[in-house]
Amino acid sequence: MAATQSLSKVLKVLMEDKNPTAYEFGPFRLLTTERLLLRAGEPVPLAPKVFETLWAFVQNRGRLLTKDELMNLIWGDTVVEEGNLTQNIFVLRKVLGETPQDHKYLVTIPLQGYRFVAPVREVSDPGSFSNADDVGGPATTVPISTIAVLPFTLLNAPKGEDFGGAGIADTIITKLSSVKQITVRPTTAVLRYVDAKQDLPAVGRELSVGAVLDGTIQHTSDRVRVNVQLVAVANGKTLWAAKYDDQHSDIFSIQDSIAEQVTQALELELSSAGSQQLSTSHTEDSDAYQLYVKGRYFWDTRTEQGLLKGVEYAQQAIARDENNAMAYVGLADSYALLGEYLYVHPEEAFPKAMAAARRARQLDERLGEAYASLAEVGFFYEWDWQRAEQNYKLAIELKPGYASAHHWYAWFLMTRGRFDEATEKIKQAQTIDPGSLTLNTVLGLPLYYNRQYERAIEHFRTTLEMEPEFPQALYYLGAALIQLGSYDEAEAAFKKVIPHEYAQQASALLGYSYGVSGQRDKAAEILRELQALAKGRYVTPYLQAIVHTGLGETDQAIAQLERGFQERAAWMVFLNTDPFLEQLREDPRFSDLLQRLHFPPREPRS
Repeated sequence: MAATQSLSKVLKVLMEDKNPTAYEFGPFRLLTTERLLLRAGEPVPLAPKVFETLWAFVQNRGRLLTKDELMNLIWGDTVVEEGNLTQNIFVLRKVLGETPQDHKYLVTIPLQGYRFVAPVREVSDPGSFSNADDVGGPATTVPISTIAVLPFTLLNAPKGEDFGGAGIADTIITKLSSVKQITVRPTTAVLRYVDAKQDLPAVGRELSVGAVLDGTIQHTSDRVRVNVQLVAVANGKTLWAAKYDDQHSDIFSIQDSIAEQVTQALELELSSAGSQQLSTSHTEDSDAYQLYVKGRYFWDTRTEQGLLKGVEYAQQAIARDENNAMAYVGLADSYALLGEYLYVHPEEAFPKAMAAARRARQLDERLGEAYASLAEVGFFYEWDWQRAEQNYKLAIELKPGYASAHHWYAWFLMTRGRFDEATEKIKQAQTIDPGSLTLNTVLGLPLYYNRQYERAIEHFRTTLEMEPEFPQALYYLGAALIQLGSYDEAEAAFKKVIPHEYAQQASALLGYSYGVSGQRDKAAEILRELQALAKGRYVTPYLQAIVHTGLGETDQAIAQLERGFQERAAWMVFLNTDPFLEQLREDPRFSDLLQRLHFPPREPRS
């Protein structure tokens, strides 16, 4: 191996660099290297161009910026409509908490432009937050070792091995994420860059990291040559580079070597548990590992076809190596989400998920992902609240860098009415995967389930500002709008969702909306459509109960919920918090269902 210099020395130089790496104003901190805005130490999701708009204002604070100047600073020579700038400024005002009467950050100069008027302090040391008094809390530390490991590029990949580079990246991510001193973006966040020829700093900005690890692989005769580089996001400079020349022709055989040498280059002090994780491999079969990575890629789409492919590839990986613990995790999670997203009958999905999760734990009792999978099935299907929570906590303890464990635990907490704890878990997941639109949407759900609909709607709309057609945000936006009586707006949101995802879910809520707004014929028609759909695929009785509730048909709604209890319908876990079933709460039969599900008494809403 040849390396330009020790990576740890590079990191030390960067940490001693006195050039501004952050700007502070009010309770906010703008981190230029990480392309991240913090409010009171918590990440504030911003679309890339919105971030650049804010950065342009902060760098030119106190100075009048015309619209033309701003357009040039943000888009350069690219021709865009002025409305894009107007929208960016609108989003910034909302993020900064400005009102029409109070512009303490951005002031509009009529017929001229804008001025950023708040006091700004430049910060060279990324380890301190001088605004601690302003935000009412302790100092925030943003480590420089926040890294994204991209799928390696196979320069002459044999046909069918296009995910081999992703397998190497996943190995490095898995190993480095066990080191507490490093923050590594999860594999699901980087898989979209498979075979992508993109500017590395731009990718780093999208992923909100300080550095990007990238590599190429080339087969020559009986050797494999790998080039690796760590690129700084702030300026595009190569911070560290290395070459590996291995006699083995199998790509998989060098993955552990790369991960270990990268870790050694960081010269970090590891705990014994961390060292053990770095030396753990779950398969020695490169094809099995590549199949696992493919399955994980499709699993992360959360679509029905994607999850079915996740099952297929996990099964193929297990067929090649029946002792591959992570392949069993992939199988468990694919089946679990098929059940949770209502694509498959719970009695078909969840027992298979549980069997796979138990096998993964049996193969590796220290595998955090396996405990997260066990927790999901225990929560959504077995309704073993205590065991599920124990497994969520154990998953997080064993793998604190596993965003899904924090995310899934938050759903559990919401169903138990523990909304503040749920919010904290979602924020922890966001620190690991800040670019996730799913997590940004879910951050509004503790507000939604706690009946704070206006605030929830505002949050869902921030996601839609980043991705206007994101189905999950549209679905929950529509759900919250119904609760406020905005039926026409809700209908418009659902009709955008139904052709793509959440078809039966969105249809059911639309049916409820029709029912409570007096459009009984339309609600009845949706019930007939759901019943017809149920002849060819699984339709949960839980959703049919919601439509009956909207129609005021309490007996039919309770009957459907009783059927859901008998078949262990996944969404029965929301029975105690779902606002669409609120009017059933006084019925003794509903109370009996809650008791049989062992729900805790509802606490007063905050």
